[in-house]
Amino acid sequence: MFDQIKLKSLTELEKEIALYISAHLEQVAYMRVREIASATHSSPATIIRMSQKLGFDSFPELRARLKQELSKRKQILGEEASRRSLLAGDVFPADFDQKVAVLVERLKQADFIHCIGLGASGIMAEYAARQFSTLGYRSFASTSTYFPYLAPKKDVNPNQREVCLCFSVSGETVEIVHIAKLIANSHIYTVSITNKEVNTLSQITDLDIYYHSSYDRVHYNADLSSQLPVVYFIETLVKKLYLYENRVK
Repeated sequence: MFDQIKLKSLTELEKEIALYISAHLEQVAYMRVREIASATHSSPATIIRMSQKLGFDSFPELRARLKQELSKRKQILGEEASRRSLLAGDVFPADFDQKVAVLVERLKQADFIHCIGLGASGIMAEYAARQFSTLGYRSFASTSTYFPYLAPKKDVNPNQREVCLCFSVSGETVEIVHIAKLIANSHIYTVSITNKEVNTLSQITDLDIYYHSSYDRVHYNADLSSQLPVVYFIETLVKKLYLYENRVK
């Protein structure tokens, strides 16, 4: 919302006001200077001075910027509904949104996000890691069956919060199942993203997220199964994390 470098130039009181604005965006966009001063136990002069430090010529200009930000975020929420309308109504189970909310809470607190998968699922893992990185999260994708997954963990603080997203259409990919078993008893929170409700991978991970679409593997090297539900899942996570980072309720 605000320039991070300019935020550092604020006094402690001004930083508290900026935090209040970020947390109450919808209200502040239509409040007067005196109303904000009363709500933050400050003065109108402090509000105006803070606005100028943040690069705005006046408080009305800051308020106009807030309204633009609100409009942008509402558009993002609208696009999410539009993307989901492209999918069949029964693609996701009834508890899909609830499970996504649980995962978002985990990701918000994560120190590191791992995304693993092979083949088409590997492409989804790479896409997810890239999207998380755009928001500033430390994430990486592994599409190698020989990646020494636990080797770097020996000297890691067990209190470090890590999440591993395991992508597998069938939920039976031997290599991914093997990795999930290796980290099952570690501090890493594991999540399976599969095309089946019941599969080996989902029984190993801490959280299972699945969708329903045709499983179209022609032969070993040709899998024509649609990844559209997975793309929707990834983009939903990223949108919700973005809205959280920008304090949208």
